[in-house]
Amino acid sequence: MVIVATAISDKGLKRDGNEDQYLIDESLGLYVVCDGMGGHAAGEVAAERAIEFASEHLSKNRDLIHSAGESPDGVFRVLKVVEEAVQQASQGLNQLARATPDYAGMGTTLTLLVVVEDKGVMAHVGDSRLYLLRQTEVHQLSSDHTLANELFLSGDLTREEASNSRYRHVLTRSIGPHEYVDVDTLLFDLIPGDRLLLCSDGLSNYFENTSCVADFMSEPDIIAQPDRLVEFAKESGGADNITAIVVEVQGEATDHPAADVQKKIECLQSLFLCKKLSVRRLMHLASITNTIQCAAGKELISIDAGVPGLYVVLDGRFRVIDDDVIEGELGPGDYFGEASLLTQVRSSASLVAIEPSRVLVISRKEFGKLTRRLPRLGNVMLRNLGKLLAKQVIKKQIRPLNLDDTGPLA
Repeated sequence: MVIVATAISDKGLKRDGNEDQYLIDESLGLYVVCDGMGGHAAGEVAAERAIEFASEHLSKNRDLIHSAGESPDGVFRVLKVVEEAVQQASQGLNQLARATPDYAGMGTTLTLLVVVEDKGVMAHVGDSRLYLLRQTEVHQLSSDHTLANELFLSGDLTREEASNSRYRHVLTRSIGPHEYVDVDTLLFDLIPGDRLLLCSDGLSNYFENTSCVADFMSEPDIIAQPDRLVEFAKESGGADNITAIVVEVQGEATDHPAADVQKKIECLQSLFLCKKLSVRRLMHLASITNTIQCAAGKELISIDAGVPGLYVVLDGRFRVIDDDVIEGELGPGDYFGEASLLTQVRSSASLVAIEPSRVLVISRKEFGKLTRRLPRLGNVMLRNLGKLLAKQVIKKQIRPLNLDDTGPLA
């Protein structure tokens, strides 16, 4: 795959200066947008220095980033380094503000993307945004850290009320005011044809919905897109600084199992665990799944074997066998091992592939880590899991696991 990026930053129509900053570092696969705030030009300094602090940390870990594809957990180490880079930026700005009275109270948003082979790694603080255009649909991968959005997420405001709230620009998180900041991170697959937009709120404030974003991001000429976006923001009022980076993933579809990536997302969308989850949240779950391939006749799970997590049939078919008696079949979208997301369990049946098949596996260990790291996401998934298990207990149809046997895994 080849990555092509283009960017622009404009002061807009109402501001004397430009407190937005951006960075494209193709050698690191790094793309950053910051929107600074603070008097005495402190906002411009905050945005500039935040990018400097973050990029320095990533540069020191250049070898780790470039070798990420050589080990199964390499991209997760990059995810950790990216979060560390944002923490370095917050610590650096905080120390600078304490040492310089004119910079007291300065801060900045920061939305950062690192492309590692066929993966995207996002780190995000504030209300700048990262959008993904895949095929014809646009997904907002970042979540605004504003008081209005927090009230929406807690159910105190409707989406419409939040979009018109006087608190829609009041940040609940930013880089600099504190040494430590809570960073949103996301690991997601990239496929040829994907386009990503990183932008400040001087642009995103004028997007009525994701369809509006899709109209711009679908234009064939990527080089002209940033200029068109600035023109749109100015025509809409141009009240703030305007910054946009457009990133395109180029390559033939055969260069990457694009259909597999989309199939995995679609499989998770239909799964009981993922009811009421946005694509952005689904991508968090997708990032911890593994795929197992089974040849025809291969036993995937044997009777009384420990079940390490939830298995979801991606394609193919499995025969469910209990004491040499065929109990049924599992096909695409069917699942087993749901209770193992909560506790150690053993299978009361064996599963044998009828034909070449694949399953997605969500391990109990990784599921636990994810729910602890992202409690809001965890609450939704655990609620969905609890509802399913409650129904199964009532109907006495817990399959194919025996919850009375919760001994240690082999």
